[in-house]
Amino acid sequence: MALQHRADRRADGRLVLVVDDDLGIRGLVREVLEDAGFAVVTAADGRAALDRAAERWPDLVVLDLGLPRLDGEGVARGLRDTHTAVPPILIVSAANDIAVVAARVSAFAYLRKPFDLDELVATVHRGLDTDTATMSPATDS
Repeated sequence: MALQHRADRRADGRLVLVVDDDLGIRGLVREVLEDAGFAVVTAADGRAALDRAAERWPDLVVLDLGLPRLDGEGVARGLRDTHTAVPPILIVSAANDIAVVAARVSAFAYLRKPFDLDELVATVHRGLDTDTATMSPATDS
């Protein structure tokens, strides 16, 4: 699968925290975002996500909802409790109520699994390039 990255969109090594308990998805998202020029750290569960964020505050979080040890909503609350400026959150999930949960955690966007990798990269860029106060669906297929 060839990805179509726009040459004028630069990641400049900004840090993305990818949180997903599925090793395959976590690895693929990491690879795609690193290829797009982002620095990426990963976590397999909610508690590890908060630990990674404490080590180095991310510029954006790609967050699954169904996580062990602390679910996605708990991670979003933990990030808010830690800092006043919460990084933009992109929800990636197969959950039926993804839009409701994304709004509840003030995510700027959500992608329903399975998602398009080009759309993932474009949505991450959008989250970093714009005012993220308003949540909108990236896709709902």
